[in-house]
Amino acid sequence: MRNLYQQTTQAFYFSLVFYIGALILMLFKVSIAPILFSFSLLISMIWVLLVLREIMVSSKISSVERLLLAIFIILLNILAGLVYFYGLRKRVVETPKQTK
Repeated sequence: MRNLYQQTTQAFYFSLVFYIGALILMLFKVSIAPILFSFSLLISMIWVLLVLREIMVSSKISSVERLLLAIFIILLNILAGLVYFYGLRKRVVETPKQTK
């Protein structure tokens, strides 16, 4: 199966941007804010599924760590995403080699 390393990162960043945009629009009471927030939830679901896939196919972590990471990602969504992408991801997956 092909590595989805870059797509997972992109989905997380898109989700983060849409969450921030929706919160700003909600502060200004713009009518499309709930739609944008719903869209960010959809993108968030995509990156959560991609991260869960990364966690489940990883051979670098134990089963207990796998279970704890999955629960952490599912329950804390964006906060867990920040912790995962900036602290834990290198330990879970092998970074793809850059091709020139």
